[in-house]
Amino acid sequence: MSDVRNPYELAHVPIVFLRVLRNILVYPKEHSLISQGLDQLMTFIHEQGGLSLEVNKGYLYVNGDRIEITAANYTFIKLIIQTFNALSLGELEFLKGLIEKEHLYRFFASMAKARSYNELLASLEKEGVVGVIIRPSAEDSEEGVRERAKKLYFHTIKVIKSFFEGQKREGSLIKMKAAASYLADLMRHSEEALIGLTVIKNYDDYTYNHCLNVAILSLALAMRTGMERRLLVSLGTGALVHDIGKVKVPIEIINKPDKLTDEEWKKVKRHPIEGLYIVLEQWGIGRDTAHILPAVVEHHLGMDYFGYPEWLRSKEPSLLAEIIHITDFYDAVTTPRVYNKRPMAPVEAIRYLLDNSGVRFNPVLVKLFINVMGFYPVGSLVKLNTGEWAMVVGKPAHSSNLDRPVVVVVADEKERPLFPREVNLEEDNEVRVVGVSSQSPWNVGLDPTELVLYFFEEQ
Repeated sequence: MSDVRNPYELAHVPIVFLRVLRNILVYPKEHSLISQGLDQLMTFIHEQGGLSLEVNKGYLYVNGDRIEITAANYTFIKLIIQTFNALSLGELEFLKGLIEKEHLYRFFASMAKARSYNELLASLEKEGVVGVIIRPSAEDSEEGVRERAKKLYFHTIKVIKSFFEGQKREGSLIKMKAAASYLADLMRHSEEALIGLTVIKNYDDYTYNHCLNVAILSLALAMRTGMERRLLVSLGTGALVHDIGKVKVPIEIINKPDKLTDEEWKKVKRHPIEGLYIVLEQWGIGRDTAHILPAVVEHHLGMDYFGYPEWLRSKEPSLLAEIIHITDFYDAVTTPRVYNKRPMAPVEAIRYLLDNSGVRFNPVLVKLFINVMGFYPVGSLVKLNTGEWAMVVGKPAHSSNLDRPVVVVVADEKERPLFPREVNLEEDNEVRVVGVSSQSPWNVGLDPTELVLYFFEEQ
């Protein structure tokens, strides 16, 4: 590897990359050739803020720049392209601050043995590799996107649950930031798939579900603001743990069906502060947590200075906290709970946000959130021109068709139950929405989770 004189130049990256990939099949982990190669790549990742390799239409791109083929690198580039194509791999990305040398080694060990994209993905999950994102080739990118979104959703639930329950908190910041990165990446490629999953509500694991849904909605909203990637990861991480303080609130208060006493309400209002203490204890104060900490402690502050914690009312909340404040409210009021047996319909929750825009909620962010959710937010009950009733399970793929979502028909014109049938209104020009119900699906005996999972299974 000594002839790779400058690993910081993009043209040398493919040479270092391929040599590590090949050497890992021949030499043990401790061999100097492998260690040196990994060190060079780690240095590049640190100096350049990350590293991505992409194969597209027969060309190799490193950090977005197409690598010019020369006599010195021709063989390496050709072999990398062949390796990517054999795995149906379109792009991989190493994330600065998340990838560690040990995980970089595990990635190469997995890639060297894999024979397909799915095999590589399964191996990375089994080895617990974090800080690496892989994407399928363009030819395969649409196939199975719902399945990938569903797997990521339920995997992230496990990550959140593990942290909340105090299990394996060592390295938890890296795992949580990695989860936020994966969500942000999939959001760019298939926003409608992830937002559709936010209709999933698990009564027993409400807090974990809620935190994940808030993270998904927050990332979708933040992307409308043009937020940079590093801040997006902090936002997603803060949203994933924003309610961690509730582990300090007695469960009998959390699940109390009646109105809380003043003393009980005081304990509930302490959860942002308790959450701050937990995050500080686990992750400390530093560059990695600079934006996460305010998001956790300020997410109930709001614009009107009547939120909580009370001692923070004299300051304006951070942008990340304002975003989470909106998405936290929306997901909470549209979810059935022991104390909220008749949740708001999505359109009613949107109307409340509008009515309180500029008072409790940031008006610019409210407008952007409405743009995210569309005319008919997922989970809405709508009436079709056929007379049938349906539930919205997916956003339209194109922003010009906001009034033509994906729906699952659930009842006929006389409101008699039907076997679920998916209809993509973008593709079916004969069917359209003519009305929207002010009722939540739960209030009429429907389980949105079942309908959304039916929609995802149909892919």
